[in-house]
Amino acid sequence: MKYWRRNILEIQFKDPKKLKLYEKCMELNDLIFTFVRSNSFKEIGSLKSQIIRSGTSIGANLTEGNVQIYPLKELSFYNNALGSAHETLYWLEVFCKNRYLTVRQCEDANIVLKEIILMLMGMMKNANSKIEKGS
Repeated sequence: MKYWRRNILEIQFKDPKKLKLYEKCMELNDLIFTFVRSNSFKEIGSLKSQIIRSGTSIGANLTEGNVQIYPLKELSFYNNALGSAHETLYWLEVFCKNRYLTVRQCEDANIVLKEIILMLMGMMKNANSKIEKGS
């Protein structure tokens, strides 16, 4: 209870939209929706929904994690975002190997996803250090 009282007084408004990682997630969403709109994907319709779901989940979990009061919850949402980022990498590889995307589209999306993963790992380390310090 002591933790709750101390931290409830320290709650500040957090705006995830100010994070560089949030911008990267939006950039990834733009790339994904561009892929989906530019191809018919008739024979792989379910894969289209999978990459949209996993790709948009990254930013959704980032946003939800960033506004948490408790570092353990924050870390949990960042962990979910990391899992979604790796799932999106998988779906991207499926699209690229089957030539549903151009080489350039594959490269651009891979670069953005790898940047997202590195940024998420940094945020997870920060959240973990809060946990270790007991704050």
